[in-house]
Amino acid sequence: MPVINEQFNNSGLSPRELSLLLEISRVITSSLPYRNMFEVIHAYLKEIVNIDHDVLYIKEKGRLNVKVGLGINDKMLVTLGKGAGTNFLLKKIKATGRTWRSTQILDLEHIKKHPFYINVLSKMNILYTAGAPIREGQQILGSIHWGRGEDAGDFSNRDIQLLEIVANLLAPTIKNIRIRQASWQIGGVVGSDNGRIGDSPKTANGSDCQDPKMEALGSVSTVMAKELRHPLSNLKMSFYSLARNFTSGVMAQQDLEQMDRSIKNMDKTISFLLNLSHDLHLKKEWLDVNDLLDEVLETLGPIMDPDVVVVKDYAPSLKLYLDREKMHAVFGNIMENALDAMPGGGRLRIITTEGQGRSFIIVEDSGLGLAKEIQHAIFEPFVSAKANGVGLGLTVCKKVVESHGGKIMLRSNGKGTAVCIDMPLSQPGSDVI
Repeated sequence: MPVINEQFNNSGLSPRELSLLLEISRVITSSLPYRNMFEVIHAYLKEIVNIDHDVLYIKEKGRLNVKVGLGINDKMLVTLGKGAGTNFLLKKIKATGRTWRSTQILDLEHIKKHPFYINVLSKMNILYTAGAPIREGQQILGSIHWGRGEDAGDFSNRDIQLLEIVANLLAPTIKNIRIRQASWQIGGVVGSDNGRIGDSPKTANGSDCQDPKMEALGSVSTVMAKELRHPLSNLKMSFYSLARNFTSGVMAQQDLEQMDRSIKNMDKTISFLLNLSHDLHLKKEWLDVNDLLDEVLETLGPIMDPDVVVVKDYAPSLKLYLDREKMHAVFGNIMENALDAMPGGGRLRIITTEGQGRSFIIVEDSGLGLAKEIQHAIFEPFVSAKANGVGLGLTVCKKVVESHGGKIMLRSNGKGTAVCIDMPLSQPGSDVI
């Protein structure tokens, strides 16, 4: 780690401080989600610095928005974010691009009279704060802040030096986070509206404008689903009766397992056809998306390769107005596609984030990627990357997501695939809770 060692040379830090900072640098350059990464950094820093609260801001749309807060409950984290406009330390860092402690900006008497202290800091029993910009050259990517109570005293010059080193170490990771989020707004992304990112076409009354091809498919799907559902039900009853009474023969058992998989695939196809054939009649409720994603992962557990590593990079407490059953199916289909793309194991990364009144749920795999010749049409019916795929899964996902007022996008560069669902944070006419 020559670059990091060079940064620490001649710093005047003790061997123990240097050792802990090297451990922190290893954590930062790992593949941990940034919230988990920040928690580990905080735990290390507590061994050499007295910190009650630790906060990470990331710059988005010209503003420094709070993303992670340690030692702070969710309610106070929201208050901290809303009070960012009066945070004199944050404003000073943004204006100067330098590291500051609050007492270098205001004396204690004026700090205690300041609106940010009265409305935010005092409620967290914080008096002393210090912050450092996370920079790439002259560009500020974010900032890291420490806070502690009056009894602990002000931050020392040594504390400020440690804070600045950690901020410098964080810069490449924060840059990667911003690139990942911004990449959905530029080229190379296949949108659900036939290759273009944008709003779904609307009729004069605001309802979705149905593609004539989809209308025809819906009509055919209704007939096909009705014709297939009844004989399939009879087949399932006969099969499960046979399976219960069958106890011997390895080869025969394998045949039964193959029949079971085939029946489930047929049942899934009929469900896809039914979802294409009529209005979805959503039953929406406020849901914690992170919890719903965890439920889907648990459901997929039995079919997940043991060599697949699941990485969760969740925004705290992301709530959306969704139909639980239908969005469970959407997330399940996308994750199952990702697992199918990694037959020998790999990394499944699930990201939730929000900004500017929108939420983003991203599912990334490290699999084989998607052939370029089908990327532009991947949301079209009967287009599939799988040899035995029907090609209706993402078509149904598109319909369900758009019925919620969202968009679904896909990106594949030959080294994996990522699917992003862009949803409004609130339902028109509803209050976000």
